[in-house]
Amino acid sequence: FIEIQTIASYPTGFNGVLDGAEILVSSDGKFLYTSQRGDQNAITIFSIDKESGKLSKIGYQPTTGKGPRNFTIDPTGNYLLVAHQNSDNIIIFKRDKETGLLELTSNQIKVPKPVCLQMVPVK
Repeated sequence: FIEIQTIASYPTGFNGVLDGAEILVSSDGKFLYTSQRGDQNAITIFSIDKESGKLSKIGYQPTTGKGPRNFTIDPTGNYLLVAHQNSDNIIIFKRDKETGLLELTSNQIKVPKPVCLQMVPVK
């Protein structure tokens, strides 16, 4: 492997505790998402340049919970779900497939200490 880029997943000037968790590339290969725990509790959104593979930071979405560990994108690509280990909930975001950006919905699932999310087909 050859390193082609180093890019921060936290906002410029951030001085709190850093604690990254999940990294996920959208199924279309256009966007990369990372979750940050510690003092951030957020998802950082990057676009992926198809030619070079380099990332550009395009968004930063607070997750409104504590300890976002794992997250997943639903099979349609329309929603991103975040498991918060320390606030006992799963928060659901609407995902714009064209821009990669996230919008908080009013939907959440209360569940004790979620740390991993998997989509299972309904038969």
